[in-house]
Amino acid sequence: MKILKGLKALNPVYQMFFISTLISCFFTVYLVAYLEIETLYSVMVSSVTLVMIIIYLSKYAAYPSKWKKGDIFLLILTFITVFHLPSHFVSSGRIAYRREKKDDLLIEIDKYILGWLVKDGKISLWIDNNDYVGPHTLVGRFINNSLEIFYFFYYLIPYVSMHFMSLLNCLREIIFRFNHDGLRSSSYKKNWNTVLFVSSVYLLTCVLVFFVNTLVPATSPRQHLKNEFVHPLELSGLSKYLNMRCKDDQSANSFPSGHVAEVVSIGLAYYIDKDKFVGGLIIFLSALIALATIFLRYHYFCDVVMGIILAFLSFEINYYFGLRRYRKNNKEEKVDFKMMNDESLETMI
Repeated sequence: MKILKGLKALNPVYQMFFISTLISCFFTVYLVAYLEIETLYSVMVSSVTLVMIIIYLSKYAAYPSKWKKGDIFLLILTFITVFHLPSHFVSSGRIAYRREKKDDLLIEIDKYILGWLVKDGKISLWIDNNDYVGPHTLVGRFINNSLEIFYFFYYLIPYVSMHFMSLLNCLREIIFRFNHDGLRSSSYKKNWNTVLFVSSVYLLTCVLVFFVNTLVPATSPRQHLKNEFVHPLELSGLSKYLNMRCKDDQSANSFPSGHVAEVVSIGLAYYIDKDKFVGGLIIFLSALIALATIFLRYHYFCDVVMGIILAFLSFEINYYFGLRRYRKNNKEEKVDFKMMNDESLETMI
């Protein structure tokens, strides 16, 4: 009962963060059902996470305004719940790799979507044979070398934006609060709401993507169509190095594109909550990453579309039930406070 009381007492943004974290823990149970050895790490992390959630909510229910250590718990929770996602990726990939691949189905979906441009739906082959942007042309080589660099931003955006920017702000809030006997700075609520909102959107997006990966396994155009490509990707310098580092011939996580979904979700979260410039920049980079996944033969077109859909779904769920409710409640509190001041003034007069 204390746990439910503590959860109910939290503001909606915090509530959605805990719910997304719990969904991530339940996804571990789903992976364990397939006896994946890679899930052992997730099992340990999820167990620790659940214990921390129970402690946090129980303590918050008992001491909602005094428990300063709750900030440290939130900081650690945010770190571990996001950093253990790679083990989810590995496990879901192994499940998908053992199942029958659905690449032909994805090509048919592309054919349905892009039939007006590519009759057979194989957009990677269409680019390969294109006389203007194909990898054998000067323009094509320039595009591929440039997009490979932007593609690598996928590995930087989630952790740089969330763990080396947002979490550092929260760490400063913790230090400020301990140095000032529990007092909170004026930016306390804003910084914590931002990091938990962005984390929640990111967490739910990842779980949705990994879950669909296990249901619709596919290897990617570079594997499924490798015998049909005429021109190899001609990369050089940094682009060639990054391509070799990002290569994974054992993956079956093509559908949907996690690269696109995760970056789009973070861009949307930042745009609506923290910084429209940073959010807009991340969304712009996500568009380049989407192009890179197609030009560099990492994904089918429908992979990108589904990734964007799941990112919007996660964002809308967290915004509607979390941030939007918080803003509405906060606005009502301000209105009530203003009315109280007006009534007090009339009494004095």
